[in-house]
Amino acid sequence: MSGAGVETVRVPGGVPSRVVPPLAGWRQRLHVLVRARHPDMVQATDIATRETTMRVALRSFLVVVAFWWSTTGIVFALERNPTTRLLGLIVASALAVWGVALVYLERDRDTPSAARRSFLGGAFLWTWAQVTFYGAWIIGPESLRLHIPAQPPSWGFAVQAVLSMFWYQLVMLAVLATTAFITHKRANRVGWWTAALFWCVHQIASINIFLGVENSGRGFFPEPLVFLESYFGPAVNSWFLPFTIACVIAYALYTALFAIRGRTPGYRQAMMLLTVIGGLSVLELAVLGAPIQLPLWEAFLAVRGY
Repeated sequence: MSGAGVETVRVPGGVPSRVVPPLAGWRQRLHVLVRARHPDMVQATDIATRETTMRVALRSFLVVVAFWWSTTGIVFALERNPTTRLLGLIVASALAVWGVALVYLERDRDTPSAARRSFLGGAFLWTWAQVTFYGAWIIGPESLRLHIPAQPPSWGFAVQAVLSMFWYQLVMLAVLATTAFITHKRANRVGWWTAALFWCVHQIASINIFLGVENSGRGFFPEPLVFLESYFGPAVNSWFLPFTIACVIAYALYTALFAIRGRTPGYRQAMMLLTVIGGLSVLELAVLGAPIQLPLWEAFLAVRGY
């Protein structure tokens, strides 16, 4: 690098071969964004781990989207009949054991690959909780599975809605407690962050559906869970939907800032994974408020016979 920001490229023997002019305008701004790293880490980080922000974002996007799309579709497909639901429970339970192992084994490693594996561990545990509920394995006693007349949202009605999913919430809280205990005061807590973020977004979506959204997704529940549609609000978007979308967007931007400026590659990878989850959460909430049906899982729904 020579004066005035002009880069001189040399061939072996030290003879300059050509002079590369400095970037300017939009090319310079794009270069700064793509190559953004914390300045303290440029010299302290091994060349093999100097990932650009764009590469970390792309890898995170592929990992999270592939997991989100495939597991959601598989859960849909395995609701076809009692045999497939049992198969789903067996597979999900095996993945849950693997997930605990991943979260445990990677908890002291602050590297990008460890962050991705810990994410998968937390995501596998989250998937297990979803399969136990949507496969109708843990839905509580018959007294909670009541078809009740539709009524406007109220505090009393909200309590009934919470009780209808009480056993599922206990399972999910057990998953959160497990990941929190394993990763407490450890270098890599991505498994816990992943499970907690999935759970929070699920709660936000449930509250929105209770208060009312235009696209609630009636008809997706298997027969044992159809009673939950009694707690769906009116097919009109409530004020809570745009508020929660704005909150999730703010969260995604907040984590994106740390994903760009984090001090270690592992931390930047962890924050980018959470940023992508936040972005997908915004998409899910937006779909709840739009009169559209995205054909993302048509093949899986066809297997289910929907």
